[in-house]
Amino acid sequence: MNLRRASLLCLSLCLLVLSYSSAYSQEFDKVEITTIKLSENIYMLQGAGGNIGVCVGDDGVFIIDDQFAPLTAKIKSA
Repeated sequence: MNLRRASLLCLSLCLLVLSYSSAYSQEFDKVEITTIKLSENIYMLQGAGGNIGVCVGDDGVFIIDDQFAPLTAKIKSA
């Protein structure tokens, strides 16, 4: 493979990755997270990324999740 073909291949792959990540990030703007109270201090957050357990106590909030990082801001606001 010559240098020109390798450069074109690299450029094509970069553009593909950038367009995919752009489309992927836009989907998170549309995700809705609902809060469901299960007991006095236990809640469940439901959303497109799955369910999240939340325990609220006097000393803080404990969140049980599998690290769905792109939705962190929405999870905190729920």
